[in-house]
Amino acid sequence: MKQALSTNFVPYNDAGFLVFAENIVFSMKNNPHFPDPVPPLETISELVNQFSESLTDAATKNIVDIALKNQLRKRLEHQLGRLALYVMYVADESEAILVSSGYNLTKKPVENKLETPQQPTLRSGISSGEITGMIKAVKGAKYYIFEITYGALTSDSTWETHSCSRRKYTFTNLTPGQRYWVRIAVLGTGKQKAYSSPASMWAQ
Repeated sequence: MKQALSTNFVPYNDAGFLVFAENIVFSMKNNPHFPDPVPPLETISELVNQFSESLTDAATKNIVDIALKNQLRKRLEHQLGRLALYVMYVADESEAILVSSGYNLTKKPVENKLETPQQPTLRSGISSGEITGMIKAVKGAKYYIFEITYGALTSDSTWETHSCSRRKYTFTNLTPGQRYWVRIAVLGTGKQKAYSSPASMWAQ
């Protein structure tokens, strides 16, 4: 996953957002990595000063002052968002350069480790030529792929696949008296994939 800066300012209350914005100005000023910020740092600094003054005025609960404070915050958020794009362009995914700007990095999603699935349980279906495969829940599983083949099991066996969002699947139109092998592939986040050991039974 590419390194990126967070431009989600919603969690900050007004006082916290002011501190955050002031730190951006402090971190970017005379920073050798960002000689010509876009938008100019002077623009950001002026908005920070105006927003700071508006917080003092809005403390009186005057609705006009509060509206002005909210308007200035939106303008400052917009400009900080633009500045973050410039920083990411210059940094070219360098974490050291990114964090030197004073912005926070976006959190990387936690990837749930996929457990190895157990051998499936097989049962005859309601009708002739049916085999139902079931598997216990697998931690981290997002999807299941039920696979079936027949005859002697070898490395060259051809598996027929059926995708399913559930842990149970019924194969149909099988040949009675034929031995079938069933295995289940479990898909997790990213490119995680794990196979169960195969189980076999004779179709009825």
